Amino acid sequence: MIAKGRLPKEEDVSVVVLGGDGSTYDMALSSTSGAITRKLDFYYFCYDNEAYGNTGVQLSPSTPYGARTTTSPCVVQRPIGTTQEKKDIFEIWRAHKPPYIATVSPRFPLDLEEKFVRAAKYAGPKLFLGFAACPTGWLFDPAYTPDVARLAVECGLWPLKEAINGEVVHTYFPKLSPVEDYLKLQGRFRHLFEPALQKDAIAHIQAGVTAYWERVKRAEQKA
Repeated sequence: MIAKGRLPKEEDVSVVVLGGDGSTYDMALSSTSGAITRKLDFYYFCYDNEAYGNTGVQLSPSTPYGARTTTSPCVVQRPIGTTQEKKDIFEIWRAHKPPYIATVSPRFPLDLEEKFVRAAKYAGPKLFLGFAACPTGWLFDPAYTPDVARLAVECGLWPLKEAINGEVVHTYFPKLSPVEDYLKLQGRFRHLFEPALQKDAIAHIQAGVTAYWERVKRAEQKA
């Protein structure tokens, strides 16, 4: 509107987009891609609860391997539930070459605050992927929300990182506790432990985390 003269240049306008993982990873990705390509100046904040939460907790492109949703249930034919791997929207955005992208977690508020400060220095599309633990969809007592958010980071499944003009930096290096510590807190993964322990599925999730952080370590050593 400023470019078209419909608002004065002195007007201090910040455009903020709020979306869930369904729209961010899937439904609105084409229009978002166009907005990034046009280098429009906006903040995009995604609340990632890894499912279509508003319409019944259905499978979304953000749903991780092994989780149970209403459209990817644990059944005899597919005992591990979701068999897809979570779409890497961070890298999809990074391929568009925006000035700033970051992942954030409510359990690491200082990290989040510092990232907003850094992002404000850049004009153009800026993405914040926010970890959004969902007691209703993930089937856990809301009292454990802080623990779920913390363990997602500490086990390495939710890396805290940012990309400034394409250069990725991890802003926190976790202890890499076993993924079981995180999975066991949530009913959406209960079928991996009961009535029988699905070792292969859990090992698959752990292997993905281990491989990711090994790549990060190699990149840090080269730097």
